Amino acid sequence: MDVDRERRRTRVLEELGIYCTTQEHDRYTASDHAVWQTVLARNEELIARHGDAIHHAHLEGLDALELPRCRVPRIEELNERLSGTGWRTVCVDGYIPTDAYVRLMSVGVFPVSRAVRRPEHIDYAPAPDLAHDVLGHLPMLFSTEHGDYHRRIGAAMSRAVPGVLDGELYAANRHLSALKSTPGSATIDVLAAEASLRGVHDALRRDASELTHLMRMYLWSIEFGLVGTPEERFVVGAGLLSSPREFRAAIDESAELVPYSLDVIHHDIEFSDLQHRYFLSRDFDHMEEVLALYESGMRHSGGGVRASVAGDPGRSELRMPHHA
Repeated sequence: MDVDRERRRTRVLEELGIYCTTQEHDRYTASDHAVWQTVLARNEELIARHGDAIHHAHLEGLDALELPRCRVPRIEELNERLSGTGWRTVCVDGYIPTDAYVRLMSVGVFPVSRAVRRPEHIDYAPAPDLAHDVLGHLPMLFSTEHGDYHRRIGAAMSRAVPGVLDGELYAANRHLSALKSTPGSATIDVLAAEASLRGVHDALRRDASELTHLMRMYLWSIEFGLVGTPEERFVVGAGLLSSPREFRAAIDESAELVPYSLDVIHHDIEFSDLQHRYFLSRDFDHMEEVLALYESGMRHSGGGVRASVAGDPGRSELRMPHHA
């Protein structure tokens, strides 16, 4: 890493230290380690069955991480493996404010939740979770192309103009995830929190900020991304790679594929259920091109927030069929 980038990283870590925490590895319980073993085993089974549908960068990165099989990995050993990539990790407690999250990413720091999902949430963690971060995100950071894109979209998001609704969305997500992660939460409270979150999403459809646009771009590329062609496509999204159920839905013949374009900024992610469509990029360069197109119209560059993407040559309303 160059000296200037290291200085920026040091400064950002100092400024955002309030959101970082120690892992306290010795506090993980036998149940935590057992959950890690189970999730890792399910991940290995997924690769054995569907490895030809996973991008080679993820498989190579997973090998490079040399993850322990019988215990939760230590942050120190993850950083040792990542040392040649220009990336490092820090531990955080679940959700942190979006502006903190993206500023860390912009200087090559990936926030890893120190929490391990509960046994009843093996398939899908309702809150930020170490297994998702380690198995879904970290392997792709060994790819120079993907790592550079990750930093660039983080930097764009850190410059984006937010709206009042962005703060409401963060608060609603955090509240709902806390309820779903806490055993014994009253059903009526969960339903009320879900209704509140839907209300924020409905409002965002009518009044989305630059930050919301870029968050959707991040989710459709880094969390739920696919690259390639309809006939030969590969999974790169962390949300797919760390959830066997969602992964299988994305590669199913009946899955609806849409060409990746600026149109993604108008589509929310439905975290409460499987997605009903996925966006397919040509490659990592394609993701960069779409991001650059959006950046050219951001307020900080003298442009305005897009109300539409009419005229975008990458946009298409055509729904591509999914082929085996």
